[in-house]
Amino acid sequence: MSALNALAAAFRLQVALTRRSPGHLMILLTTPLFSVIFLSLVTHGQRPGLLVNAVLAPGLIGVWLMSLDLAASIIEEDRLGGRTELLVASLTPMSLVVFGRISVIALAGALTFVESWLVAVVGFGADIPIDRPLVFVLAVLATCFAMAGTATLLAAIFIVSRARHVFQNALTYPFYILGGVLVPVALLPGWLEPLSRVVFLSWSADLLRGSMSGDLPDPWPAWIAATVGLGAAALAGGVLLINRMVDRSRETASVTNA
Repeated sequence: MSALNALAAAFRLQVALTRRSPGHLMILLTTPLFSVIFLSLVTHGQRPGLLVNAVLAPGLIGVWLMSLDLAASIIEEDRLGGRTELLVASLTPMSLVVFGRISVIALAGALTFVESWLVAVVGFGADIPIDRPLVFVLAVLATCFAMAGTATLLAAIFIVSRARHVFQNALTYPFYILGGVLVPVALLPGWLEPLSRVVFLSWSADLLRGSMSGDLPDPWPAWIAATVGLGAAALAGGVLLINRMVDRSRETASVTNA
């Protein structure tokens, strides 16, 4: 099976699993609440210039939480569902299956941007135009790819972790800060900027804000390339780790407890 066919099959599998058990989509129910909180702070603080930040933050948080949730549970779900043995025995790389399945959730997470925008427009009567819609769509797609690639790497790390939920909880607020999800990286202390630029969210968040306000970073294609590049690097690391774990499972014949 080619890589594209494997990704397509994994994509269809996750769509079917999500339709039967939509637990990973629960964040779609809580994103409007995040939007209300952020928009209330900005509105009552009389900071209309921060409306774009308040709209984008819940969307970025939602995509990250959905992808992180699946990354932390995908291998365990496959074990309980009896799919792990079949995947290890097949010729299809498990890493591609993991990436394909997480991609479904990352793309579904893009709906959180729509939810947040609707809360701002309908609930608060805010005027939130998207000055550069094409750039905005490209930035969302780049963000979803980088999110899926990063989550694939985290899924590999979670496999060998004995404290999966501890790591999962630790990968929320630090990433929101370093990624400039609500507060732009430029406003953070200078010593944090090198760390922030390793987090793909710091590139995509600034690009999304610029595409809505019209104040795009120059040259903006480089920011998309940075987002995609960091996601691809994380994906490469995840593929390498998962493939090595699968090879070890085959050698030791300990698939279920690997």
